[in-house]
Amino acid sequence: MTLTYKWLALLIASLGTLGGVLNGTTLLIALPTIMIALNTTLIGVMAPIIVYMLVTTITAPLWGRAADLYGRKRLYLAGLVLFTLGSLLCGISTDIVQLTGFRVFQAVGGSILIANSTIIVTDAFPRGELGRANGILSMILAAASVVGPVLGGVLTLIDWRLNFYFNIPIGLAALYLGVRYLREPTLPRLGAERFDYAGLALFTIAVMTLLVYVGVGVVPGFLSPVMLATLGIFLVSLVLFVRRENSIPNPLIDLSLFRIQIVAFGQLSVFLNAIARGAVMILLILYFQGVRGLDPLTASILIAPLAVGLVIMGPVGGILSDRYGSRSISTIGLVISLVGLAGLAVIRYDTPYTWIALSMFVNGMGSGLFASPNTSAVMAAVPPERRGITSSVRALLNNLGMVISMAIAMPVLIGSVSMDQIMEMFVIGGMNMPIPVQEAVTAGITFAFAVSTLLTVPAVIASALRGAEQRADLHHEAEGPQRA
Repeated sequence: MTLTYKWLALLIASLGTLGGVLNGTTLLIALPTIMIALNTTLIGVMAPIIVYMLVTTITAPLWGRAADLYGRKRLYLAGLVLFTLGSLLCGISTDIVQLTGFRVFQAVGGSILIANSTIIVTDAFPRGELGRANGILSMILAAASVVGPVLGGVLTLIDWRLNFYFNIPIGLAALYLGVRYLREPTLPRLGAERFDYAGLALFTIAVMTLLVYVGVGVVPGFLSPVMLATLGIFLVSLVLFVRRENSIPNPLIDLSLFRIQIVAFGQLSVFLNAIARGAVMILLILYFQGVRGLDPLTASILIAPLAVGLVIMGPVGGILSDRYGSRSISTIGLVISLVGLAGLAVIRYDTPYTWIALSMFVNGMGSGLFASPNTSAVMAAVPPERRGITSSVRALLNNLGMVISMAIAMPVLIGSVSMDQIMEMFVIGGMNMPIPVQEAVTAGITFAFAVSTLLTVPAVIASALRGAEQRADLHHEAEGPQRA
């Protein structure tokens, strides 16, 4: 059976982002082994993770805008080359400095792929099938998050470098298919529009200072002089950025898109939901590996219900949104996610796993119902030539929300017991610690879950306030003539 273009586009988009998702989950399992192999510290081995997150967050709007100017196909292929090359370089690293530097290549390529995969799918599918397509894409990526930790455990047992090398065949396969089959749905507009380099500089300063304030401020104090100065730089650069974007003809981020109600509230709900759920995975890992004293591979398997719920409901949410509209389905999804978080907020150090698994599964189901309908509605509401920046803003808000979520959760957890007790718990196992310590650490984790539950409420409200379904290109035909 010959695949039509829309399904080929979905396959290529899925392969391109699959490597990035798998790499993120497999690498977490390999961190202790990498720390020993490269003779570094815990802080040192976290540097490649942090660098990857910072680069993907800061460059998100750059690639969306570049896709609108240069074309989706050529930029997506460039992303595949950079990500695959970065994976090879990471695999041959001999020290932590090299690994951190080469992760920049990976991050740039991964950021391009994430920013463009949704655009490619949106361009390829008609409105009535877009929810299902994004649901399938969400399901594939969610499945990767289930398989990733187990795969990482197996690869690490053989050689930690395989956690990078396995990206190479995936990247080469996607590159071959992309070169041969991917189409260019819009004409590049580089000659007609100028790139906003000054806006990019202001945006980078604003994002960096915000991340420093939120992520580091707890150490010297958020009201300390240095942190207040950092906050001041963020506010000034943000004001200057907004003024510039509203005053030039070809801005880096077209803020006028937020005048579209469904775009404004859809993107806001993405940001708020990311703040609510961003720390969920790491909190669960800390609970199972710390309080319960389980090894990383076992812990990753026990966390699987979270992703399984997303795998099941991702395509279901897309199909339902095609039939009933995105507002009701995505809002219901957030409500279900809230219920799952509330279940996690009441666990104890000795809570039966069945309750924890059910709560994780419900939370994953809610996330699956929310994600694909919301993405489809936002992307379909903007013209094809503005989908690049719309998708990248979505990726930016999602990444930024997750960073803020972890910045909120970690001080809460660390404040529950001393750092020495937390480190000792990971060394000797939580179940071998005194019960008061187990209870204290669990209390910190559940309080963070309670905060996440409360933060989901404004996300529900934002989702419910979106407007009726819109399609910017009403005569869009996925199978029509397109430039190769």
